[in-house]
Amino acid sequence: MKKLCKKLVFMRNPLSRHSNRVFNDSKWIIPFLASLLVSITLIFSAIFGVFKAPYDRDHHQLPFDIISFAKTDVSNGYFVESSLNKVLNTNSSSFEPPRLAYLISGTKGDSHRMLRTLQVIYHPRNQYVLHLDLEAPPRERLELANAVKNDPTFAVVENVRVMAQSNLVTYKGPTMIASTLQAIAILLKESLVWDWFINLSASDYPLVTQDDLLHVFSNLSRNLNFIEHMQITGWKLNQRARPIIVDPGLYLSKKSDIAWTTQRRSLPTSFKLFTGSAWVALTRTFAEYCIWGWDNFPRTILMYYTNFISSPEGYFHTVICNTNEFCSTAISHDLHYIAWDTPPKQHPISLSMKDFDKMVKSNAPFARKFHKNDPVLDKIDKELLGRTGRFAPGAWCIGSSEGGADPCSVQGDDSVFRPGPGAERLQRLVNTLLSEEFRKKQCS
Repeated sequence: MKKLCKKLVFMRNPLSRHSNRVFNDSKWIIPFLASLLVSITLIFSAIFGVFKAPYDRDHHQLPFDIISFAKTDVSNGYFVESSLNKVLNTNSSSFEPPRLAYLISGTKGDSHRMLRTLQVIYHPRNQYVLHLDLEAPPRERLELANAVKNDPTFAVVENVRVMAQSNLVTYKGPTMIASTLQAIAILLKESLVWDWFINLSASDYPLVTQDDLLHVFSNLSRNLNFIEHMQITGWKLNQRARPIIVDPGLYLSKKSDIAWTTQRRSLPTSFKLFTGSAWVALTRTFAEYCIWGWDNFPRTILMYYTNFISSPEGYFHTVICNTNEFCSTAISHDLHYIAWDTPPKQHPISLSMKDFDKMVKSNAPFARKFHKNDPVLDKIDKELLGRTGRFAPGAWCIGSSEGGADPCSVQGDDSVFRPGPGAERLQRLVNTLLSEEFRKKQCS
């Protein structure tokens, strides 16, 4: 009978069996209400600006700002592209004199030539990176590092660096591009202030002083990239673009020539291929773009050129001419005087005394290539650079030269320049390069 009564009660109130459980589960209501209250507080705080931004705009920012997804109006200029366009559309040069960033590269037996080139292009306003590749013995790299470390001027200014990580570099392969990009990354990391990146080899030599070069560049827009280029067309597409090569420098410890494969690639359809000189003068903005590659295009091109013959003569050229923000900044000149063999104009000939007048008449600030300690280098020092000591003279050298003393041992204001005849020659070249007729050829 008792069992029957219990059954009847359960049928009347089926929830009574779980009433105690329901009562216990109600404990979640309090935490839920507390969380809801906190969430509402945070939402209203964000709306009314109670919390500050994670960084203040008055503090140093990276050149490309982080995109804020709370700002959906693209026309207001909140995105990377808008900031980049604002920089590139600024035609007037800064009141601050320019600074240059150099990469000087060499291989086995080049350390003394690299030091000579460094000294003759040295200016305390600039930045320098030296890369002696892996083919050079450890002793030579150590001697180069010690020479830089023990130089009293370099020690005071601290603007010369020797790359500790040596790479095996094959000129025709991508390892040269990889080494160049690594040097640019080091310069971007170590120095926040430079305007142009210039790559030189141990066989390069200047034809003007740094005062000449900096004086002329002071009057240039900081958006101009000097990069000789032309589009690859016709038969060159089959001989340059279709073959696939492998750079032994990517997996071997000893230098050897590139390896050719039997396979051939199809031509790209999403971008055009360009080629030109491997020696460039790139703006900081474009160099940052190649390193950061915010739209991934520079990395895509880098991967494409990994198996491309003579990639140093095509990588930067293809990137700049296929990028709307930069194609109008490309000036098709490498700022070098180079004499080519004829035919087939594939390799530069070594310059000597007989080429001196042609070098001067070219109005170029650099020339290549030279044999080690060729007498023409002494002639350039004496007649074009006025160099008698370690460095080419400049307004920053204010010490006495009496008794054979080094006037550059005492440093003056590095923003003051003393341009000479080299500046006049270089200015004539720049006037030609900036003419409307010459600029029509860019990226075409």
